[in-house]
Parts: sequence; C-alpha cells; structure tokens
Amino acid sequence: MMADEAESVFVGIDVGGTNTGAGMVDAEGRLLATVKRRTETSDGDALVRQLAEMVRELLTIRSAKAGFPSSPETGALRAIGVGIPGFLDARRGVVRHAANLPLRDFPLADRLGALLGAPVILDNDVRMYAYGEAAVGAAAGCDDALVVTVGTGLAAAVVHRGRLLTGGDLAGEIGHVKVDGNEYACGCGMSGCLETLVSAGGIVRQAKELMRWKPSVLGEWFPERPKAGRLQAERSMTAEDVAKAADLGDAVAAEVFERTGRALGSTLAACAALLGTDVMVIGGGVSRAGERLLSPVRRALAERLHPLHSERLKVTAARWTDEAGVIGSALAAKARGGHTV
Repeated sequence: MMADEAESVFVGIDVGGTNTGAGMVDAEGRLLATVKRRTETSDGDALVRQLAEMVRELLTIRSAKAGFPSSPETGALRAIGVGIPGFLDARRGVVRHAANLPLRDFPLADRLGALLGAPVILDNDVRMYAYGEAAVGAAAGCDDALVVTVGTGLAAAVVHRGRLLTGGDLAGEIGHVKVDGNEYACGCGMSGCLETLVSAGGIVRQAKELMRWKPSVLGEWFPERPKAGRLQAERSMTAEDVAKAADLGDAVAAEVFERTGRALGSTLAACAALLGTDVMVIGGGVSRAGERLLSPVRRALAERLHPLHSERLKVTAARWTDEAGVIGSALAAKARGGHTV
C-alpha cells in the first residue's frame, strides 16, 4: 500500500572520494535524518551495498521516530538521488569514470535501485551540491551563480534563476583543466590538472614540497622518523592542519593558500566572464578554510576581470559544508522522479 503524499520521503546520497553522506527529506524538503560513512573504495558492487545499507539505516531511523516496527519501513520512500564525482552518463545512470573511486562504466543507478526497489537518479556531485545551495543555501534567490566544491576533488556547476544548468555529461569538470607549470600526476590519468593543486590533497602536497627548503611549524607537528626503511611522519598531514598553521602565521601555510586560491581564481575568471556570474559560492570540505582561501580567489578575479564585472561579483562560502549535496540530491530525486529500474 502506497504511503500518503504527506508521508513521502526522498533520500539524497553525496558520494565523495573520502566520505559519503546520506540524508532523508520529506515532501516539503525538510532534512529529517543523516548518516555518514567512510567511502567504500574496494569495488563498485561493495560501494553499492554500502549505499543501500545507509538508505536502510535512514529508513530505520525514520521508522523509530514515527513509532513503526524496528525494521525499515520502505513504503514511503519515493526516490533516491545520488551525487557522485567524475564523468557520468546521467541519463542512463552510469558512472563512466571516477578518478578517486573504483568505477568505470558502472551502472550504479540500476544496481542500487534493484537492491532497494526504488527509482534512482544519478548526477554529478557538484551539480547536486549546487542544486542544494540554490534551494536552501548561499545561492538561494540569485539570478546567476557558479557553485564550486573543493574537497577530495574540484568541480563546478551553474545555477540560473534557481534552476540547475546541466550541460553535457562532462560539464563542470574544471578540476581536470591543465595548469601551466604544474606537473603533478592526477588520478584521472593526466598530469598538471588544476585539481592536483586545488583540493585537500593538493594543499598537503604543496605544503610538503615547500617544507623541503622553508621552515614551518608543520615540520614540528609532523616530524619524519625512520619507519619501514624510509622516513615517515607518525600521522598523515591534512588540509585542516595546513589551515591551522596558517592561523598561527606560518609562512609556508600562508603561501600554500595564496597559491591555491590564486590558481582557482585564475580559472574561475574565465568562467565568470563567459557566464556573467553575479555570485560564486565556494563549498566542499576545503571551504572551511574561509578567508584563507577566499581572499586570494578574489584577488585573482580582480586582476583578471574588467572592473565592471569584478566589483559586482560576490565570492562567498557555501551555507552548507556537507549537507547541500545530500539535500540537493534528495530534492533532485523528488523533482525528476528517478531513473526507473
């Protein structure tokens, strides 16, 4: 028996190269519950099983809150939206290539839908994130916004008058544009991609390189000691560590964020000039760095754009660090009705 419309729920899943979040919204778009897990990266089928388990956990949480039996109550689940990084065939629900995940020509929508008995839609994670920010975040009410996420990877999406402009399947993958003078190897198979600089891993990579010849508090926090025949730090450095060092006035950390922000701003200037963007929303885990990242982005934009454009262009942090992708995926599933299995 189908649940009443008022009882309908939609699940959004935001798959990242490091972590995956899932959330449930009601018919009004209110976030009811969330769960988060370390992303399963052994193979595609294992990832699908993990996503299915997360959805079932959300349904169990809803059942418990509503006083239903402890087993997941699935009748009210209308559709599932999945946002995932990489090159996709969204219409068919297939992941063609994901640089940080073990997915190649993988029919994720069909596989997940078969496990859960619900329609599934698939789209780029940044498009889903942008949809969430346009609906309930920093891009809400904006005529033209460019939403960028900086985390394990880097990508962008465009919102025009509250609607997501999807473009082709490869649209928005700005992280895989080559940067002059950059030779870092990228998970996509190329080298010199912007994402190898402007990402959580890129920030750490730059910091470690600068630490070879410049003193830094990071060297005190992460001293290298002999281990397994080579020098290793006891704990892996993160982008958050580099941000903390910048807060303490560390010159290496400050230089890393200046380089990172300018590299991003230089690429976004061309995007802004083409699109006539009024607002740029920077989200993803690295956006927690705040003005350490946003200020050099603004400086790079001001140097490259005509003053008539740069003076009206607003660059701001996303309202949601994690939840926008989940909310956007769920609302997209509600709007589109799902990829029928």
